[in-house]
Amino acid sequence: MKYLKLLGIGMSALLIGCGPQIQKLHYDAFVADSHCDILLRTMNGEDVSKLTTSGHADIPRFYEGGVDLEVFIIWVDPYRFVPVGAYDRGNEMIDSLEALEIKSKDKLRIVRNYSDIIQNEEDGVLSAMIGLEGGHPIENDLKKLEHFYKRGVRYLGITWNNSNEWATSAKDEVNNDSLSFRGLTDFGRDVIRKCDELGIMVDVSHSGEQTFWDILEVSTKPIIASHSCVYNMCNHYRNLKDDQLKAIRDKNGVAFVNFYPAYLDSMFTEREAEVQKKYKTELDQMKDEFGEDSDEYWYGSMELMKVDMQAIAPEVDLLIDHIDYIAKLIGVDHVGIGSDFDGVEVLPKGLEDVTKLPIITQKLLERGYSELDIKKILGENFKRVFRDVIEK
Repeated sequence: MKYLKLLGIGMSALLIGCGPQIQKLHYDAFVADSHCDILLRTMNGEDVSKLTTSGHADIPRFYEGGVDLEVFIIWVDPYRFVPVGAYDRGNEMIDSLEALEIKSKDKLRIVRNYSDIIQNEEDGVLSAMIGLEGGHPIENDLKKLEHFYKRGVRYLGITWNNSNEWATSAKDEVNNDSLSFRGLTDFGRDVIRKCDELGIMVDVSHSGEQTFWDILEVSTKPIIASHSCVYNMCNHYRNLKDDQLKAIRDKNGVAFVNFYPAYLDSMFTEREAEVQKKYKTELDQMKDEFGEDSDEYWYGSMELMKVDMQAIAPEVDLLIDHIDYIAKLIGVDHVGIGSDFDGVEVLPKGLEDVTKLPIITQKLLERGYSELDIKKILGENFKRVFRDVIEK
């Protein structure tokens, strides 16, 4: 098997229940995951070049899960680094990935063009692509966007949960009645044009509906939703409605399905609230000590509640339902996987970390998908949209 043989990783735990056909298909396929927040852990001093017991992924576990390409996300906390420091923080996160590349030697290489991906695939090396989530680090300056392109950023998530000065987010468009504008400003339109010019994929996950449609009017390239789910199955503001999914198809883009239970299951948030009530005293103590927006609170609360949170998570079949919905609505050429590893509190049962990715292959086979179509979903669709946008 491509990567397991390279690293000598044992397969017994991973492949229980997976027959030879599933093993061969998954590990021979090109597997691309379009959204992972693992760099948040490196910024806190964790060494993810080696096997760890925390989080959802590390370099050995990417290999064990059969991943060929992972998008390493640059996410700058707007509560800490806006209005001052977002650009510098973004650069520091790229520095951390470059340090990981050096430390990992022949196991990980940053990719900047399509030929890099093909070469890494031939060499059996994990491709690391850089995605920028939320436009704050460009600090309203197209020169800084060019700078990040030169450093390797190949997709730009226009907003995060909060809006920036030139684009409104999905959360704000739904929950904030005091917005001074909706959609893209004139500068926001310039950002989209610059992405097209440079060869940066425009990512509409987290974008408000008005922002989404404004982007569609401006961009001449395929667009992506790097980590979103289906609104008609789970009516969360972060999810995509049918007309949005069809518009992504019409742009020859791809919607990559998020693994986060709150976007898969409309009842999950209610169950989560009950778990939080159980731990209210401990959570309040952590808030008082560290602050609710701190890394210490984020990681501490996850560790505190992880057993109960996993118990209320939906089964992996619900994730497959979202993939299946998109494939049936807009075609199998326009759907992929965008896990949100290390950016969410919990994952579906059966898919608790990156090593469990073969379960997606198994479930798709069980639903009657052909091997060719499964390979498209696992990574060939990512390859195609990357090539169409990046190779100008």
